[in-house]
Amino acid sequence: MKKTKPDVPGVVAGTVLTGAATIWMLTDNGVLQTDDLGVTSALLLVTAGLLGLAASRRV
Repeated sequence: MKKTKPDVPGVVAGTVLTGAATIWMLTDNGVLQTDDLGVTSALLLVTAGLLGLAASRRV
């Protein structure tokens, strides 16, 4: 069975879009304040990236 390579640009785009949507949702619902966005947005993007890489390795 031929093993396929992960789609790295797709993982990166998905990470950025998922992180941005999550940050927007949390600020829109009042969970995050604009003062908290620096560290929180970085943590959310790193977490989404790790999940995306883990999912791409699973295939």
